[in-house]
Amino acid sequence: MANYLRMVIVLSAITLVSGLALGALNELTYETAENNVLKFKKIPAVATIYEGIMGALSQEQRVALETELLAEKLSIDLGEKDPFLVFVIKKDGAPYAVALEKFGPGYGGDLGVMMGVRIEDSSIVGIGITTMAETPGVGTRVTEQIFVEQFKGLPSNAILKVKKDGGNIDAIAGATISCRAVALAAEQAKEYYEKHQEQIKIALTR
Repeated sequence: MANYLRMVIVLSAITLVSGLALGALNELTYETAENNVLKFKKIPAVATIYEGIMGALSQEQRVALETELLAEKLSIDLGEKDPFLVFVIKKDGAPYAVALEKFGPGYGGDLGVMMGVRIEDSSIVGIGITTMAETPGVGTRVTEQIFVEQFKGLPSNAILKVKKDGGNIDAIAGATISCRAVALAAEQAKEYYEKHQEQIKIALTR
């Protein structure tokens, strides 16, 4: 009986230690994964929007910009489960636009879109694709300039849908689902900004 109890205690201790170790490892790897998505997906998308406004940058300038965007990102409490990330695009040293990310259901899963909104009039200054798993050579064509350029300069009341759904966006042949996902994500980002723009503007002044 004593041996049995000793075995139960030892096994329980091993299980507890293993559980704690796995929990700590999961938390560490999750944080690392989130940081990688931020650094290698979200920030480059914002930098692409910036270049669409200000013009092409050298590699050195691009690295400096991405470092600045990362350092100056805003984590805003908008009454949701987690703070919402907003990225600030500056012009002449002052906030010119903000970029925020939303998702649409693509052919291969959620498709992430970073959209830049001009602070002054809520017009769209550009979009960048953050994450996707679309069919190579078909759905992935939503990253091409001929498609993403359609969003640049659209007013705040633009209908962000593909034209066959009554919107302003020309879909790419054979990639309608992916195009719809981008348009939906952009529309959601626009609506989200409109809903929370006062809180976002207040955060910009802090």
